[in-house]
Amino acid sequence: MRKPRYYYESNFYHIMVQGDEKKYIFQNSQNKEKYLYYLKHNAIRNDVEIVSYCIMDNHAHMLLFCPKIERISKMMSQCNTSFGLYYSKKRKNVGHVFRDRFKMESIYTKMHLINCIKYIHNNPVKAKICKSPEEYYFSSYRDFSKLDNRLQEIIDISNEEIKDILRNSDTITRFLDDEYSKDDKIKAFKELSDEYQYNKDDISSIGKMYVKLKETCRINDTEVAELLGMPRTSMNEKLKKLGIK
Repeated sequence: MRKPRYYYESNFYHIMVQGDEKKYIFQNSQNKEKYLYYLKHNAIRNDVEIVSYCIMDNHAHMLLFCPKIERISKMMSQCNTSFGLYYSKKRKNVGHVFRDRFKMESIYTKMHLINCIKYIHNNPVKAKICKSPEEYYFSSYRDFSKLDNRLQEIIDISNEEIKDILRNSDTITRFLDDEYSKDDKIKAFKELSDEYQYNKDDISSIGKMYVKLKETCRINDTEVAELLGMPRTSMNEKLKKLGIK
């Protein structure tokens, strides 16, 4: 029996899917177009907004908006099942197409969201497929300057912020296929602690550090509490008072 997924309240989610054993399931334009079709079709069916995406050869990233997490799970299940059937029939293949259902992480703050969009669009550059994000066809980069007013309002983003996203792909945040070591997390905590003058006796300081650590590191709550120097239950009580959890 699969364990239930658990996420803190967030309307934005970064999703990654990957071929089983990292196989190149999107290795040609036809496969990428087919997956993108299923992605967009099932997003509409489940009332999910696609903020950004990038389809690579053996994996895909997307940033989704939806107030109800169960809709995203349903959408991704439908999308991956449809593509899996298509791919297996085309390749006369028996077995798993995807490595697992999908990976997902919550996006906690606006800067986290902006970094995620940059990260997704920069995937082909990072893989040395092209020199700039705009050269890659199977991503939302070139459409991002033409966001409709409704989506722009949903993600609460200005025209200047859109321009910054398009001209600067640098991001300090690591996401699903990047890992932080324990030393990385300790270093990040020390830098943030100095920058924001962390005081564990100040509830607002605890809240700020929690958000910043979630924003810049792939880190769970037990690790955050350990770095903040308090039991997890005590940290959670303080975060609830701040309305963070």
